[in-house]
Amino acid sequence: MSSRSKFWNEKVLPCVPGIIRHDFWRKLFALFFALLLWGAVKQQIRSSADIGERTLNRVPVHFVAKDGDFKVVPRDEFVSVTVRVPKDVKDLKDTDLTLECPVTISQIENNEPMKLELGMVKRNRQIDNLTVQKILPEAILLNLDYVDEMDVKVLPVCDAAELMDGYRVYRAPVADPEKVRIRGPKRALATIPYLETEKIPLSNVTKSFSRLAQLRLPNNEKNGNVEILSDSVRVEVEIKKNDPRPIAGIPIQVLFGRTGANTLTIAKIQPESITVLVEIDAIPDVSMIRVHPFLDLSEVTKPGVYNVDIKCWSDNDNVKVVELIPAQATVTLEPAVPASSN
Repeated sequence: MSSRSKFWNEKVLPCVPGIIRHDFWRKLFALFFALLLWGAVKQQIRSSADIGERTLNRVPVHFVAKDGDFKVVPRDEFVSVTVRVPKDVKDLKDTDLTLECPVTISQIENNEPMKLELGMVKRNRQIDNLTVQKILPEAILLNLDYVDEMDVKVLPVCDAAELMDGYRVYRAPVADPEKVRIRGPKRALATIPYLETEKIPLSNVTKSFSRLAQLRLPNNEKNGNVEILSDSVRVEVEIKKNDPRPIAGIPIQVLFGRTGANTLTIAKIQPESITVLVEIDAIPDVSMIRVHPFLDLSEVTKPGVYNVDIKCWSDNDNVKVVELIPAQATVTLEPAVPASSN
């Protein structure tokens, strides 16, 4: 045995208490481990003292497509989020966090309530030792919309009243293509049954024509986010000259005033019937036309022979009287025979 070992065994160990001397190295290791654990707990206690709760009252909520095959129409929604964060983080803002909620089309269409979970909170910047404690409210109604597409009919717009006299739009203008595709929020699309073209001018037009026309959305505040996927359509407008059509053998009526009706009687009208030339819009059958030539004798109160201009009216706005043949009639008026007193 070396002198150093002999000194340790004979001089040092007898001075160490038995409780320590027995299994000394294992106990020394246990003491070292205890000191490390005590230091870690003390550090944790100190760190906990430096952590505080903060509530952010306007954390934005972002709704995203759960399946990724559609687009959610954004809307403003905010919630309160309570977090634990180191007290030395002084510049924490509402926009540093975002609540990201995945939704399906079924949830949107049924307006199902969305339960808000702590795991939905996303950090928009690096913040160490931040933990989410709670979210208020715990659930919200979606009240969302999503982007969709649909085909709608195109209606060309023009005003036939702008045409020169003697011309008409032969049939309704035709758009090519007849339907176009629009894209936008589903609810907004449901309010758009058709699209109109810009107004197509017809002033000084005497022939059929074709032109490109821009499309426009109905005047509705919900339509601001709707997109027309076709800029324009080609419109065919068929213009025809109105060839007057004769209607012959129409009897002439006489319009008396109150005095003439009581004191005068018609002895003779020459001619008794006339021919009326008319321009017709969208009435293919002449037999459907009703025109009424007449003599205005409302101011006549005495018997005699009168040459009177013939007037005429139609009970259909699509019929325009162009000419009366002849334009005048001769009417002979006689005193009315008084009724017998017997």
